[in-house]
Amino acid sequence: MSSESAPHLHRGWDIYEIALRDDPHAALRELRESDPVHDAGNGVFLVTRHADVLRVFRDPALHAGSGVTESFGAESGLLYDAMQVWLMSLDGAEHLRARGLVSREFTPRRVAALEPVVREIAERQVEALAREAAGAAGADLVAGLAFALPSEVIRHLFRIEAAEWRERVEPLFRPGGAPAAPGAALEALALYFQEKLARPDRLPPDGLLALLRVADPEAGALGNLEVVANCVLLVSAAIDTTTGLIANAVLCLLQHREAHEAALARPELLETAVEETLRYEPSALSGSRFALQPVEVGGKLLPAGSHLLCSIAAANRDPRRFENPDAFDLRRTAIEHVGFGGGRHVCLGAPLARLEARAALAALLARLPRLELAEEKVVFRKDNPTVRAPVALAVRDGRG
Repeated sequence: MSSESAPHLHRGWDIYEIALRDDPHAALRELRESDPVHDAGNGVFLVTRHADVLRVFRDPALHAGSGVTESFGAESGLLYDAMQVWLMSLDGAEHLRARGLVSREFTPRRVAALEPVVREIAERQVEALAREAAGAAGADLVAGLAFALPSEVIRHLFRIEAAEWRERVEPLFRPGGAPAAPGAALEALALYFQEKLARPDRLPPDGLLALLRVADPEAGALGNLEVVANCVLLVSAAIDTTTGLIANAVLCLLQHREAHEAALARPELLETAVEETLRYEPSALSGSRFALQPVEVGGKLLPAGSHLLCSIAAANRDPRRFENPDAFDLRRTAIEHVGFGGGRHVCLGAPLARLEARAALAALLARLPRLELAEEKVVFRKDNPTVRAPVALAVRDGRG
């Protein structure tokens, strides 16, 4: 792992290096078939088979893992403190309480109510993208849609002014931006939200920062650090992984003509296209758990104190679970992938991410049915070993 492309990790967690390769699926396939519970050293085990990953995610005896913290190399400071109290790090009653307080803002009814807003943003961004894609230079779909849509949706939920959001938040996550130290973006975002909370009288009452501070009669209220931590988690997941989901979905369709033509002919297949993308090319690559007691996984007894790094990407291409797993196929039914994790730590924002991806694809295929890649080579991100997504995606209107 080069210092230019990834953070310094402790021995064992260096297994994350696989995720940063141009084609991580080849190495993951080899491990899944030859060593499905791979001892990476220093108590870290990489789990790659679908049944094993699902069992680990759902095992109530296994605790929240520290994989994300390790992937950013956070050891102290505000970001480290925030990572100790955000939802991904909690267990038991503490997790139930905090997740309940955060999930109030992401109920199925609230997400469904966002559909007109999400659809309007998607159509607006696609219209701008279409004008650019008609030019000789083409357009960057990541910047123009995959990044712009989820960023604008989460900004809408926070009720933060567009100019402030563009200045303080978007530069932290914009793909292809200037390289920064590992975790620097999340640290800056945590400081930003901490600064906002210092002036509660100025918080929009219907924005997420204010809503997450509202107490529940039984569960109490989130503390300021918990609010900061979970806002960082929500924004980073909402932007980073959803940007990846949208970009990966478009890339999959454009690289697989049969699937693209099927989606154009039958728009109802867009839901399948999103799910197949989550299986075939998930933007969130892994999840982790920690074993306080010895645990058996895949026929191997792991000692107490083991870190289990579960490869979502490998599990989703396991031939034991999926027929012809290395094919992108919209004819699949009941796609039981683990693209959003599983168990009590399943992704809270999954319904919103799905909604945004469907809206993006619907708007794109309706406005630009002959969209095509302008460049054959696609460069994937190297700055975050937990996210796989193109840095940019050059496209053009193929009708010309």
